[in-house]
Amino acid sequence: MEIDVALVPHAARPADPCVFIVTDEIRASTTITTLLDIGCSAIYIEGALRAARQRGRETESLLIGERHTRRPPGFDFANSPVALTRAGVRGRSAVLSTTNGTAILRMVRRSEHVLVGCLRNARACGTAAVHLAAARGVGIRVVCAGLQRRFVLEDAVAAGVIVERIVEAADERHIVTHLTDAARAAVRLGDGYPDTLSALLDSDGGRTLQAIGEEEDIPFCAEVDVTGTVPILRDGNPMRIERLAP
Repeated sequence: MEIDVALVPHAARPADPCVFIVTDEIRASTTITTLLDIGCSAIYIEGALRAARQRGRETESLLIGERHTRRPPGFDFANSPVALTRAGVRGRSAVLSTTNGTAILRMVRRSEHVLVGCLRNARACGTAAVHLAAARGVGIRVVCAGLQRRFVLEDAVAAGVIVERIVEAADERHIVTHLTDAARAAVRLGDGYPDTLSALLDSDGGRTLQAIGEEEDIPFCAEVDVTGTVPILRDGNPMRIERLAP
């Protein structure tokens, strides 16, 4: 089973037959996983802000998102997982629109299996990806959302941890894995830090959160393997995120 990492979005190759894992570590992937954890009833994915506002009106959903780290006008919440855990969204549906993460989800939306991965669900996501890939006889590609299509440290570090969990899950099933150079690089990059919090604090995304006063999201995003929730993308109109059934 080949395990690959698209370190930048243009390397995603969405037409390839594989299981995709999209990671936008700071913060869309973490926010999506957290919304499902705290009981959000449905998550709709929209790219343009106008489309998000319209979807919000049609579905009576909360509007959640950011443009260049800031909450867009008329939105209920910014893209802060910690703030959302305090917001009492259980039972409510949400529309999510972000600068990078939702754009990458739209890029790979035609693929049969698109999971959303982050540090918090790395083991659960890796295990689910192996199960889906083995059933189809295909490989797995972790796609880093990046920043305006450029490489960012936090996504690569999260991808490296997810790759490690994929290899562990494959080994348990006696599946031989082959890591591409990009996958190996992501693992080695994470190994260069004493822990994930140090890596995220050193990243562009971490420094940005500190600059805008939302640094409490950094240790939250840096927690590893604390949830069994695996979000999966369902294509359609609207595009939506669901919890993958065990």
